[in-house]
Amino acid sequence: MADRPDQLIRTGADVELRQLKLLVAVAEAGSVAAAATALGTSPAKLALRIRRLERMVGAALLAAEPDGRLFTETGELLLEHATAVVPQFDRMLTAARAGLERPAAQIRIGSVLTPVLPRLIREVGLRNPGAGLAVRAGESAAELAEALLRDELDLGLLRQDAVRERSLEWVSVATEPLVVGIPAGHPLGVPDSLTPAALSGQRCVLLDQAVQPRTRALLAAFADAGADPRLCYADSEWAALCFGYGAGILTVTAPPTRPMPDTSYRPLHCAATNSTLVLAWTDDGPLADCVPRVRAALTRAHAELLRALIT
Repeated sequence: MADRPDQLIRTGADVELRQLKLLVAVAEAGSVAAAATALGTSPAKLALRIRRLERMVGAALLAAEPDGRLFTETGELLLEHATAVVPQFDRMLTAARAGLERPAAQIRIGSVLTPVLPRLIREVGLRNPGAGLAVRAGESAAELAEALLRDELDLGLLRQDAVRERSLEWVSVATEPLVVGIPAGHPLGVPDSLTPAALSGQRCVLLDQAVQPRTRALLAAFADAGADPRLCYADSEWAALCFGYGAGILTVTAPPTRPMPDTSYRPLHCAATNSTLVLAWTDDGPLADCVPRVRAALTRAHAELLRALIT
């Protein structure tokens, strides 16, 4: 026998207040499209967030074919509770803010490994004086994107592939190539231009595919070029850089956060292995207003660092 609507709601996991506010907004506006306009987002993004809530609850909330009804039976029941809970919580929050000194804000930043992370921290700090900063670095872009969606982060410096299919706001910062680290005295020399074909027969250190998704694209590029480099793998950027430097062989990574001494770096000219750095946030995130200036500063810093790296 099918679960009753109240049973479905009780078994839903971790429904958040802001998700309940979405239902209230749809009810007040009369449609998803009108609610999206009122919330300053698109109907597609609002519908995606409601579908996520439906998956958590375990049942459809919006009527598939409205016949004068906007919500399903489960949706109506959840809305009934939401219209009671949301105003009560808002009143409680207002009273708490009025009765207590507001604690210092904390800004939570997440970033993939990139040499412009220090600049990101600086720019956010300059535009939010007095706020504390918490930084998560070194995790995959996909993990950080999920942390943004769980409201564990306020801003992320990620790669574009991680945000395309997620309901996040984002802007591009820079196109980032893979670079080849060439130890001093290497037989390859320091050519002006490098392609996957130029690495055929060379000993190269790559990051493991689980750490660097672009490694898969690079292996495909080697195959397309008929190149047969002698490959070994490392499980972190630092391990790859140290291995290449210590063994005197080529290292293929993203622009390193800590370049090795006596090593020249050249971009790998291969569009398939390029990636796009992006700033990402949720549409109701607290840092949306400062994103344009932070983005401009990061774009300039990335270009300067890349020029300095490959000279």
